[in-house]
Amino acid sequence: MTAKPTQTLIRILLATLSLSAATATYSAQCPLIPDGNATLEESERAALLSEFKFEALDKELARKHKKNLSAAGGDLLTMRDLLGLQQLSLQEENVMRMWADQQPNSFFAQLNAGLYYGNKAFGARGNAPASSVTGSQWNSVKQLSAKAQPYLQKAMALDARSALPQTMLIGLAAMENQVGGRTAAQWLQAADQADPKNLAARVNALNYLSPRWGGSLEGLDQMVSQAVKSLPSASASYLQYNLVLAKASHYEVMEKDKSKAQALYKQAKDMCENSEAARAGMVRTYQ
Repeated sequence: MTAKPTQTLIRILLATLSLSAATATYSAQCPLIPDGNATLEESERAALLSEFKFEALDKELARKHKKNLSAAGGDLLTMRDLLGLQQLSLQEENVMRMWADQQPNSFFAQLNAGLYYGNKAFGARGNAPASSVTGSQWNSVKQLSAKAQPYLQKAMALDARSALPQTMLIGLAAMENQVGGRTAAQWLQAADQADPKNLAARVNALNYLSPRWGGSLEGLDQMVSQAVKSLPSASASYLQYNLVLAKASHYEVMEKDKSKAQALYKQAKDMCENSEAARAGMVRTYQ
């Protein structure tokens, strides 16, 4: 799976079981896969941000968040709402800061600023192996991560039942070995404690606890097998689908095993026929 470096978390979130025996039970179309088209509601939220109508934006996001938590996908939908808001806006740093400064008790304002700087940190690092990242790049990563973390910590304090701040911290910790005294795996544990039904953090962890970041496929299997016990069926199915994609990406990128990757991408496509990521993977690894 390839993407622009600055879209690392967006790519992951906007995208231990014997799955081969289970895929026949899945619906051909997976509703949690976004179609990529902005809705009128999303455009209206972007307009509120650009017009500095922060209080109205907070109220709208709170309404949507409450609705999301009772729907399939849960907190992942809210994460997509915020990342989509940034994509639809001009991503002006000072506007992100203005919202956070003027609404200091807004969970969404603080989280949004943390996501903004966190994604900037990923962009500064790029996609190269750690050994190829320059000292200047690492300095930028650390500076941007240091800006993100206070916003994310404040968001956690404002809503202790949400795992969305930890979702970004998982990636930052994987990139820097640890942040806030915790590793990526420990931030996932914190996310699970905050919200046992979280989906966003677990989907993100499938990337940042993978072998390319020092984890293992066995660890991913164990994480998913435990998570599905506490997730609604639609969320569990989506997480399992993302596990197959993560494995396919591993065999394609790390192992250079196109045959194995092709089989896994096909399995993911069978699970979710509307998966463009799986389809693209099948095309890339065809021999």
